[in-house]
Amino acid sequence: MKTYYIRSFGCKVNQYETQLISDKLKENNMLRVLKPEEADIIIFNSCTVTDEADKECEYFLRKASKLPDKKIMITGCFARNKTDYLKEKYPQADIITEKDSLFSDPQKQIIKNFDSRSRAFVKIQDGCNSFCSYCVIPYVRQKLWSKPSESVLEEIKSLIGSGYYEIVLTGIHAGKYDGGISKLINEIVKIPEEFRIRISSIELNEIDDRLIELMKENTDKICRHLHIPLQSGDDEVLRQMNRRYNTAEFEEKISKIMSALPDTALTSDIITGFPGETPHNHRQTCAFIERNPFSRLHVFRYSDRDKTKASKFENKVLPHEIKKRSIELFEIDKSKRADFLNKNAGHKRKAVSIGKNKALTDNYISVKTSERRKGIFEVTVSQDDEI
Repeated sequence: MKTYYIRSFGCKVNQYETQLISDKLKENNMLRVLKPEEADIIIFNSCTVTDEADKECEYFLRKASKLPDKKIMITGCFARNKTDYLKEKYPQADIITEKDSLFSDPQKQIIKNFDSRSRAFVKIQDGCNSFCSYCVIPYVRQKLWSKPSESVLEEIKSLIGSGYYEIVLTGIHAGKYDGGISKLINEIVKIPEEFRIRISSIELNEIDDRLIELMKENTDKICRHLHIPLQSGDDEVLRQMNRRYNTAEFEEKISKIMSALPDTALTSDIITGFPGETPHNHRQTCAFIERNPFSRLHVFRYSDRDKTKASKFENKVLPHEIKKRSIELFEIDKSKRADFLNKNAGHKRKAVSIGKNKALTDNYISVKTSERRKGIFEVTVSQDDEI
């Protein structure tokens, strides 16, 4: 029996597609192994959202290239974005730019298991046409599509039947789901089994009143957690980024969310060092974050991406200054996490197991537990837990 090793880089969509590839290989009587040196075929499902993502994938690609008698395949966004470069530098590897050639129709195919995961991801949508000035993804994932709702419901029921109690809805731009993500979620919460859903990420302008209402009405089925990318807390920088909101609109919407759902975890993405970002712009971002109820930040240092408008902008921020700003943001993030844990300490929350001695609450707190448990159960949050 032939063996394969597959490694996924980047977002939850990639991890879901890695499962599709893995399922297809298993159908062809291949065995998945956990070490590349044990495999006949090594597959990398790559990411290219940042320069660091490219470097991480290439690091493992170089290591794999030194192993004797291995068939190496690289697919995903890095393969699409840097096809010629990879073909020239790694002639021994197969560069597969059309990932869906490795599995069946992704709009119809469903998964029943999620290898080595306690929570399952369900891809409901693909593609982005927003063209934020810093982002390469619209150039490597141009085609927009949504999985039919009946397929989404079938997939979720199948995963629940396989013992997954939390389903994470994911997409490249999940809020662009055809017909509206609120309409889809309204159908999902009608499934009678014990489970809950979490939205992986959603843009501010795609959170409508109906979604807030559904979250308020279905505390047992919809996690109290929203990841809403901010990127900058300065209006001038947001315009240059081609983001479709300003800070006043962002603040108004999250105030509305927190008023209706006060125990919600609000997490976000921040890019620091965007071209032309001045010290004043940076201070505006820090001030915006500090005065709003974020519970956790993902801080990214800006890096040029080929093809994007921002890569051609002048007034690039020097690397040492980007590093300095990121450290300041990490300190704010640390404080925000501590505040959120203090707010929740001593309170009981519904959770699912995410490891032998850990559980994840509906509002995204990782709680230490004495044992792994099945289903959705109550835990008590402490200040020693993590978000």
